[in-house]
Amino acid sequence: MKTTGITVRELLQIPPLQSARLISGKRGLDRAVQSIDIIEAPDLTDWVKEGVLLMTTAYALRQQPSRLVDMIQSLARGQAAGLAIKSEQFVQAIPQEALQMSEQYGLPLIELPLDIPYTDITQAVMEQVLDRQASMLRRSDEVYRKLTMMVLENIGIQAVNDHVSDLLKAPVAVIDNAGVTIVASPAGWNYHQAAHPLSWNINVDRRTVARLIVDKERLDDMEEIGVEQARLVLALELMRNKIIEDTENRLRGNFIDELMTPPAPPRHEVEQRGRQLGMNPAQLWEVAVIEGQIAPEEEWINELLEPEATTYGVRPHVEFRSNRAVLFLPTPAADGENGMTRQELIPWTDIVGSWLNDRQGKLTGYRAGIGRPTWLWDMHESYSEARHALTISRRLSGGGPVTAYKDVEIYHLLRGTVDERGFGELFDRKLGKLKQYDEEHNSDLLRTLFFYLETRGSLLDTARQLFIHRNSVKYRLERIRDITGFDLNDPHEQFVSHMCLIYYYLIERPD
Repeated sequence: MKTTGITVRELLQIPPLQSARLISGKRGLDRAVQSIDIIEAPDLTDWVKEGVLLMTTAYALRQQPSRLVDMIQSLARGQAAGLAIKSEQFVQAIPQEALQMSEQYGLPLIELPLDIPYTDITQAVMEQVLDRQASMLRRSDEVYRKLTMMVLENIGIQAVNDHVSDLLKAPVAVIDNAGVTIVASPAGWNYHQAAHPLSWNINVDRRTVARLIVDKERLDDMEEIGVEQARLVLALELMRNKIIEDTENRLRGNFIDELMTPPAPPRHEVEQRGRQLGMNPAQLWEVAVIEGQIAPEEEWINELLEPEATTYGVRPHVEFRSNRAVLFLPTPAADGENGMTRQELIPWTDIVGSWLNDRQGKLTGYRAGIGRPTWLWDMHESYSEARHALTISRRLSGGGPVTAYKDVEIYHLLRGTVDERGFGELFDRKLGKLKQYDEEHNSDLLRTLFFYLETRGSLLDTARQLFIHRNSVKYRLERIRDITGFDLNDPHEQFVSHMCLIYYYLIERPD
């Protein structure tokens, strides 16, 4: 911990130095004196220490007063507090160059009276320095004890930060590594608007976990010590909060495992545990499964979720399993606590879709399925629906990166109830020639017909799904008409062909 001494300005007020005279270097009167020493050799190598006040009679300079310039330069480079000289004894006049150098570096040059013994000055100065340091150590201990007690009493990081703000008489904020405010004093203060932002890292386990921001032009010695103590105590508070958060997440994960494995616990137990773990049982919940070759980055998913959770005033939860992230998303109520109307609410399907289309490409190649909103105790149903939506999306090989179960529910029901033999025979009669043509010519007419029917006859949308030009779609449709003899404008023909294609992609064709 840094302990500083008394300033040169203050030392000039103590009795032994009241008759001393400041010759030059007034700008450095607030330099801190941490020690005092006597030197008579002009070579200052290994003599200069930060905060030292050197005294000299300048005896070694009596023949070459100009060397005083070099002496002042060495003191300035070593961040000394100043130079006190009994110049009248051996040096009749301080060289003008030395005075200019003193002014340039802001290094106080003090003229001492001849009749004051060095011992009187040394004793008086060290008494002042040691008394100041002892006082600051006592005050530092008081600050640390107070802040530590606040942490032990678990009154919260906001109260700790408020106390630091009061100690420094300035706005204070703690922000995370992404620049998001963890806590601010006064509450709601925007650190981006700080006129004189000062910043310090807050470290836990040798890692920077946050930064302390203070809006103040400069700090005095006591305030600097207060900041050091605050950084330590805030690190303890953040570490404690992290342990609590990790414990809660683990308990939430165990709770979710139970909800995902039917039969779920009784409703009253789910409601009680949900409230204890911050999973509001009064809200509807949607489950989204984001799947790829490997699970998406945990940090990236949490970074995407955080602003949405803040906007809607909800607490989502994420579990990472094998090659997927499972998101448990509370559905915000319109005109609820967040004050948003139904028109302002953006469905989770659209939000997750925007993530998968993100320009940074961190979720490129991933697909997502989302189940229907359900109550907490029935959340396994939404999870199952999300998985089914992914399976259907993968088999149909169409649509966007996100598939909502409500949009493909009929396909799922069809998949589980069709007479495979009957549908197989119908498919062969209606589309067998088209399938054979694809196999022989390595073409893609079946998928072209499927997307044409899925998009209700839109050439442009079909072209987008297949990543081809709309003229290519028109050509393929002509080939389909030639091979099958279908009238693609006949609603009945469209319906039968669509059902046969759904059967083929969901049941007959392997993954």
